[in-house]
Amino acid sequence: MAVSKPLQIHAYEQLKQMILDGHFLPDTIYSETKTSKELGVSRTPMRDAIQKLEQEGYIDVIPSKGFRLHKMTEKDLTETYQIRCALEGFCAVHFANTCDTPEAKRLFHTLESLLRDMDAIASTTEDIEEFERYDSEFHRRLVYSLDNKAMSGVFDAYHYCMSRQTVASLQTEDRLRQTVTEHKAMLDNMKAGNVGGSYMATLKHIGQARNLIEL
Repeated sequence: MAVSKPLQIHAYEQLKQMILDGHFLPDTIYSETKTSKELGVSRTPMRDAIQKLEQEGYIDVIPSKGFRLHKMTEKDLTETYQIRCALEGFCAVHFANTCDTPEAKRLFHTLESLLRDMDAIASTTEDIEEFERYDSEFHRRLVYSLDNKAMSGVFDAYHYCMSRQTVASLQTEDRLRQTVTEHKAMLDNMKAGNVGGSYMATLKHIGQARNLIEL
């Protein structure tokens, strides 16, 4: 027998999916009451869902008016850059240090496959949204393969900000091809057990993406 999800979780997941599906337009204020009716939930679980999505950087709450999609700020860029350097830099060093283990080799195999997919897109369709999905998975696998729930949780909390920033940086000419090259440098250094090279290649890649974004 299936167990129903609590209303707060249900409202959160529905609203989050609507945001990811492009249901809401930028610079438009949406009514909390109207949205709760649209989702078929009461205002209390809707309010909880909105509060959580605001904390995760999906939306901004406008007092007495409603909410709108979050506008990216310099603070967002800096915080996300620092979090990514801390998480992914550590993971790159760890897998370079343990490059001969079965866990590291499984990760490298997965990253190689994702890299081939990104390379194919960069060489053909140059579809930014499709490329971003593989790019996001590349970085997610790097962090998740450490099997540290706390670190994975932090990564997930910043995922939406990371995704938006990646899409913004990929608008730059030839950025898809550059990203493939930077990912390959990360992977090659990890596979070779080059700890310093892995760390620097990872921070260079994250820094390049951050510096290309203009607000």
